[in-house]
Amino acid sequence: MTSIHLLIPSLGIFLMVVCAAVGIFFIVRGQINKRIRNRLQDVIVLNDGEEAIKSVILRDMDLSSIGFLNRFLKNAEWARKLDTLLVQADVSLRLGSFIALILFLGALGTLITNYFFHQPLLGLPVAFIFGAAPILYVRRRKQKRVHSFEEQFPDALDMLTGALRSGLALTGAILVVAEESPDPVAKEFRILFEENRLGLDLKVALRKLGARVDSAELHLFVTAVILQRETGGNLAEILMGTAAVIRDRFRILGDIRTMTAQAKLSGLVLMVLPAVLTVVIYILAPDYFKSLLYDPVGRILVVVAVILQVVGVITMRRIIDIKV
Repeated sequence: MTSIHLLIPSLGIFLMVVCAAVGIFFIVRGQINKRIRNRLQDVIVLNDGEEAIKSVILRDMDLSSIGFLNRFLKNAEWARKLDTLLVQADVSLRLGSFIALILFLGALGTLITNYFFHQPLLGLPVAFIFGAAPILYVRRRKQKRVHSFEEQFPDALDMLTGALRSGLALTGAILVVAEESPDPVAKEFRILFEENRLGLDLKVALRKLGARVDSAELHLFVTAVILQRETGGNLAEILMGTAAVIRDRFRILGDIRTMTAQAKLSGLVLMVLPAVLTVVIYILAPDYFKSLLYDPVGRILVVVAVILQVVGVITMRRIIDIKV
C-alpha cells in the first residue's frame, strides 16, 4: 500500500511536468506557425489561379508538431475521430495539444485527490473525470454549433434560392450566402467557396462541408445538390423543397421537445436528488455514513448504487431520445 501511495503521486507529477513542457513547446511553435499561416493567407487572398491552388497544398494538416506522434495519430482510428470532433466543434487546438491537455488535467486530478484525501485509488476515477472534461466540453460545443447552424440554414437556403433565380451560378450564390449570413453558416459556406475556387471539385467540397458540420439538414442539401449536378433539374425548386422539409422537421422536433419536457425534468430530478440528499445527510449526521464509507460492504453498496444510477439515467435518455 505504501508503494501505491508513492507511485501514483510520482506518476502524476511526472505527467504534469511532461505535459507542461509539451504545452510550452506547442505555444512557441504555434506562434511561429501563426506567422507562416498569416503569410500564406495573404498569398491565397492576393493571388488567383495556379499560385493560389499551389498555396492550399501548404496548409498545415498535421495532428501534432512532433513527427513520430503525428505519424502515430494519423494511423490511429480513434485519433482521426477525435480530430474530426475538434473540427466539427470549431476548436483551433491541434489534436496533439488536446491530448496533452487531457493528460495534464488527469494528472492534476490525481494530485488534488491524493493531497486532500490521501486515497491514491480514489485518484483514478477523479483523473478520469478531469480528463474527460475537455472531451465533454468539445462535444457540447459541437452540439451548440450544429444547432445554431440548423436554425440559420433554412434562411440560408432561401437566400441561395433567390440568388440562383436572379441569374447567379451556384458558386456565386454560395458566395452570397457566405457574405450575408451569420456564423456559423457564413464561415462554412466561405470555406466551401474557397475550396472550390482553389480547384477542389464542388462535389468533394460539399461532402467535406457535410463532414465538418455533421447535420442531417445539411446532408439533405449536399445530397440534393450532388444529385442535381449529376441528373439535372431546376436547382432552385429542389432547394425550395429542401428548405420546406427542414422547416417541417424543426416543427416536429419542437412538438417532441414539448411532449418529452416532463420526462427530461423527472430524469434530472432523479439524477440530482440522491447526490443532494447524500451531501445534506453527511453534513447533518456524519456518523450515519461511517459504516457505509469505511466498511468494505458499504463501499461495494456505494459503487453498485452509482452504477445503477448511471444505468437509470442512460435508460431514461434513450427512451426520450426520439429520432426524426
